[in-house]
Amino acid sequence: MREPILTVTFSHDQALVLSDWLYRVIGSPAFDSFVADDPSVWSSLYQLDGALETTVPEIFAADYGERLGAARRRLLDGPSRPIRRPRPTSMVADATESTERTIENWIREDNVMATLEHLSSLIGYPYDGADEDALIGALDETDDETDRWFEYPLCGSQVLTVRLAQAVGGAVVSIQVSGVMDEVLAARVETVLDLL
Repeated sequence: MREPILTVTFSHDQALVLSDWLYRVIGSPAFDSFVADDPSVWSSLYQLDGALETTVPEIFAADYGERLGAARRRLLDGPSRPIRRPRPTSMVADATESTERTIENWIREDNVMATLEHLSSLIGYPYDGADEDALIGALDETDDETDRWFEYPLCGSQVLTVRLAQAVGGAVVSIQVSGVMDEVLAARVETVLDLL
């Protein structure tokens, strides 16, 4: 028997705040151990997190923090605000454990600038026209098969080093993003690369 499809509706503010919360807690040891009591819930969590990541445009906005704060205030001041239970602070604190990581993927050649802009927004780097000028012709002599890469640092709240190289014979570019990242930042970087 086929299962019925359920639709859950959120306001835009609710979706933005929930997306941010999931970003901060999924992957933290405290949250994962909590969900470990019923691993079947991961399917629903990933479905929800993926849907929010791809439908809330503010996650890539330069003023993301301001928009998020405004959404939180509107929700807290709303007429139907429920009584909130206190949340263990260790959930969020554990999500800040960082380590050196390198994330690799391929992106479309015409999405290189958009990818750098989105990555910059994750770390608060003010990506602008000067960055785009630096990319003009930068990939012409690159080749991922012969290990010739163009390297570009993005310096915001933390440093991400982006390496780019043309993939010979295709319209895609190989990309590597390296830096000290916690698990949730790494997951968000992976999401950007998967979408572009």
